[in-house]
Amino acid sequence: MIRFENVTACYTKDTGIFNLSFTILKSDMVFLMGPTGAGKSTVLRAIIGDIPINSGKIFIDDQEIPRSNSRKISYFRRKVGTIFQDFKLIKNKTVYENIALPLRITGTPGKIIREKVYEVLKQVDLTGKEKSMPLQLSGGEQQRVSIARALVSEPLVILADEPTGNLDPIVSDDIIDILEKAAQNGTTVLMSTHNYPLIRPRQKRFIELNKGYLIQ
Repeated sequence: MIRFENVTACYTKDTGIFNLSFTILKSDMVFLMGPTGAGKSTVLRAIIGDIPINSGKIFIDDQEIPRSNSRKISYFRRKVGTIFQDFKLIKNKTVYENIALPLRITGTPGKIIREKVYEVLKQVDLTGKEKSMPLQLSGGEQQRVSIARALVSEPLVILADEPTGNLDPIVSDDIIDILEKAAQNGTTVLMSTHNYPLIRPRQKRFIELNKGYLIQ
């Protein structure tokens, strides 16, 4: 589902990712490991076309991600749901409006939006919170809204960039449970983290980076 072939994407001569090659299969949940500055966020940003790559190729569902055509990149981004450490919710919009946003952008009819939003609210255990504002929620609830927003368009891939970084261990486990269930339902999940003790009990595959290089 995700394939890197000798990918290099540099900010400077010594900063970025270098000659990365790996494959993640459909419905896999894989952890992207490494300390701060290892290149984890660079990998995720390269997948969504947020940064240019210097060389190599990236594929989603056997289709190469375009390097320059913004219209084609926008098309690829529809296949990917993204979750951030700081949630990136729109503070003056309700939970419902935040989750519905990706569907509104693609012109999905209102009735279908409503059905999908309420279904995904059930999946993340936020039924009854649809009229709440983000700042009325706990950090864990806000992250579940972020996950719901990523899931609502039924993406092929979910990229989670340190989604538990600001959460306590119990809430962090709940968040990983939700992502693991998404993988069981057919979505490929790639989650970056530096917290090995948190993910060790999951017995999942992990890809480890250091200073932009893959550790074999």
